[in-house]
Amino acid sequence: KQKLSWPKVQVHLVNIFVNVPQNDTLITFSRKTGKKHSWHRVQRELQKSYSKLRQYDAQYLTYALLDQVVDLIRPITNTMRREIALEVEYLHKVRFHDSLEKVHAIRHEIEFVCRKIKPLKNVLSHAIQDEEISPGATVYLRDVLDNLEQEDEELKQLVVECQMLGAEADKVKSKQMDRTLYTLTVVSTIFLPAQFLTGVWGMNFDHMPELDNRWFYPGFFWAFTAFIMVTLLVALNFGRVAESAYYHRNKSR
Repeated sequence: KQKLSWPKVQVHLVNIFVNVPQNDTLITFSRKTGKKHSWHRVQRELQKSYSKLRQYDAQYLTYALLDQVVDLIRPITNTMRREIALEVEYLHKVRFHDSLEKVHAIRHEIEFVCRKIKPLKNVLSHAIQDEEISPGATVYLRDVLDNLEQEDEELKQLVVECQMLGAEADKVKSKQMDRTLYTLTVVSTIFLPAQFLTGVWGMNFDHMPELDNRWFYPGFFWAFTAFIMVTLLVALNFGRVAESAYYHRNKSR
């Protein structure tokens, strides 16, 4: 049984204030501090004397901050895609006998990220349409918005893959249930003749010639037993072949 563990996404709220139209001041607020906080890449660029961030105004710096925020989504997308691929391989290996708890958890994490992306998209759209933002910065912000929308689409596609995996699991379980009902039907069908003969020979007839034959009942018993065993083996083997063909056909898709 697979150990249930999945990547969990952490979201840190960051506020950005830019004074326009002066564009000479930018203030950020974040609860997370230290070397690995949200703006570590931008800070490294600011420490370089030849960096563009030191040459342009606060609007360009705002673009750099938002661009880094969007870039942080890419590792989340790659990690979730890898986890889904591993889970798909595992579930096909065990033929969906394990639960889909991990798939549901990954799906909830992805949907959580999608909900957090939506406000950022609104902010970028508003900034692009704002007349106080310079045309040069607007070009960069459009590029950030395009990248964000691309990440959003990929995350939504991963949600669809999780839903398709759940639907496939339902189909497999339904197939297994049908297989169980089929087996019960075969067993019941095999024992129906025996029940019929029991009812017939349990009646009180005056003339039953087979009672005087010493080998009639032993011979009939073994012949009937052989018929039951052959029928049962053929039915079960046919079921295994059909089930194996079903899994190989789905896996090839």
